[in-house]
Amino acid sequence: MTRATLRLVIAAVVVGVALASGIVLVSGRGDDTRQPERSLTGERGPEQEDHRVGELPAIDRATRRFLAGYLPLIYGQRGASANDLQSVTPQLAAQLKADPGRVPPGQAALRPQLQRLTVTLESPNRGLAVAQIKDSPSPAYPLTFQLAKTPEGWLVARLGAS
Repeated sequence: MTRATLRLVIAAVVVGVALASGIVLVSGRGDDTRQPERSLTGERGPEQEDHRVGELPAIDRATRRFLAGYLPLIYGQRGASANDLQSVTPQLAAQLKADPGRVPPGQAALRPQLQRLTVTLESPNRGLAVAQIKDSPSPAYPLTFQLAKTPEGWLVARLGAS
């Protein structure tokens, strides 16, 4: 490679880096100051809900209390019992006590971790929570819960959606 060719390559690289930097600066400097995107109907998606307003903090807390007992139960961890579940309706608690499910061999050795929790208010008395659970190098998986507003507060009423 001659010196002239080397100079030309270096100049092209410098110009390319300068152009790329300019594009990043013009496109918003890579920060998160942009407004949340809205759907065609103008509504925000569930993942964009602000958990600091309205009923969402209460739904979030109730789901986390439930998960604190439910995850050890479904992973067959020593000492876990359906009797220890919190923030659960009496009907769902009775169902889980009657049939806690079968824990596959080896699952008790896994340590599930809540990666993300998304909660939405579906109506004044009904909420939905989707927990992303990670228990292995595999991708996290979702657990969905329906919550009901009761005189005792928000309680998990159903497992799954529908």
